Amino acid sequence: MQQRFYQLIAAYDTRHATQYCHFIEGENDFTSRNTYPVHVTASLFALSHDLARTAFIHHRASGKWFQPGGHVDAGETAQQAATRECLEETGLIAALAGDARPVSIDLHRIPENPRKGEPEHYHLDIRFASRVSGALNPDLLEVHDAKWFAIEELDAVDERVRPRLVAVLA
Repeated sequence: MQQRFYQLIAAYDTRHATQYCHFIEGENDFTSRNTYPVHVTASLFALSHDLARTAFIHHRASGKWFQPGGHVDAGETAQQAATRECLEETGLIAALAGDARPVSIDLHRIPENPRKGEPEHYHLDIRFASRVSGALNPDLLEVHDAKWFAIEELDAVDERVRPRLVAVLA
């Protein structure tokens, strides 16, 4: 499984002249939330059928709006984790192919959380995009809220994403 994540990230690095795969070199289980200082997460830009809107969740810990996503469970691919997190957090069903390529990868800092016993660390977030179906029905145990935003709002999360959607979803 580790090799599959490395290959997915290395292919992204090649396409976009980045070097994210260097963060997950070595023997550690980088999908485990207990691997520090960096571990892999997966998220999904959940897009309306007409591609005019995207569903964001209001994140409990940060108090900010983001695309649905989270930690990878044991045995999951990044695509499966992104799809599961979208369903859990928004109630939306993603039509994400098992071999889907990420539209973005982001490395971001997570502050120390003494309540959870977590040191400051980093998430290497593998971001996918997919059309979704179903009704927006956030699980309020998972998130504070979820709502639709105009597709242009993606630029506030990552300005690289929207231009890449055409190639991924065409």
